[in-house]
Amino acid sequence: MWDLEQIIEQNNQAALDYMMRGLQVEEAQSPQPEAWALSLLADILKVGPPLLSEIIECLQHIDNQKEFLSLVRMLLPEHETEIMAETKRRRVYKFCFYFGKKYYRLPANTECSTSDWIAGMPVELLAMSYSSYHELDMRPGYLLLLSLVIYPYEGDERDLEEDELGDIPDGARVPLLDLVQNMVGAELVNRIPAEGWDPVELHRMTDKTPYDGVGDFADWVCSQTECVMLDASYENCDYQEGVGEPIFRWTKRNVAILTEQWPKVKRIRRKIDHIVEWLEADQINHFAELLEFLLKSQPAKTKKRKYLYDPMEHICQLDQDSGEEGR
Repeated sequence: MWDLEQIIEQNNQAALDYMMRGLQVEEAQSPQPEAWALSLLADILKVGPPLLSEIIECLQHIDNQKEFLSLVRMLLPEHETEIMAETKRRRVYKFCFYFGKKYYRLPANTECSTSDWIAGMPVELLAMSYSSYHELDMRPGYLLLLSLVIYPYEGDERDLEEDELGDIPDGARVPLLDLVQNMVGAELVNRIPAEGWDPVELHRMTDKTPYDGVGDFADWVCSQTECVMLDASYENCDYQEGVGEPIFRWTKRNVAILTEQWPKVKRIRRKIDHIVEWLEADQINHFAELLEFLLKSQPAKTKKRKYLYDPMEHICQLDQDSGEEGR
């Protein structure tokens, strides 16, 4: 058995793992899978009258079929015939294919039933969550870049409960810097400013340089990309009592928000992937080169702007089902 906190942490870690895979993910290229699953082949080879059990199931779930049809007519009316003509196992797959062509690629389990599909809109939240930051279970390039960025949760009440370092300045960054020291050596880590650089500074120093992407990484860490997928984590969502994951509603508003932001999401992830892969190609030398560039590019010491974590600014802005009202 898992409690809600464990489930949220697992969701966040899965999202972070997905983010760190880069853009090389499988995507449907045609309305038909490359290979037929045996279950789909069985549907094709069926002959004779339909099974009584299938008729009963259809009648029992007639409302689900109506709701799925309403969803198709709301978002993909031009493809209603092609989608609804498919067998029940194929309808979600065909929906995802046409949705991806018109809006953005859905993070979907296309093997689910239409009743499961209408129950909630699949949404991937890929933000750097509080638990992900402190667990530090991520690829080397991410850890190296993370050591350069300010602590994004300064002032968070959770630190008061978990921080065992007392009043040591920038204490939350100590485990991270210790880990990076094991990767590239103490000499380099000792040159990193204790508080790190904020996203504005990193953008100013690295945009349109060979190190372009460092500022975008900092935006992602600090949830400042202005993209819901990259700025919100599963810790920032509403949960129904007894349900292990947030339920997002199938609304035109949700689709419009994510569709508008999708090109920017891809662009930011592509830039992050590029700088991460470059760092990992030669960790010590490339990190030393980047750090040297930053130290030479930074302006004379000025009063730092204070970034304080405000949980209200991180609440997921998508329409969710809180359980208090229906869809």
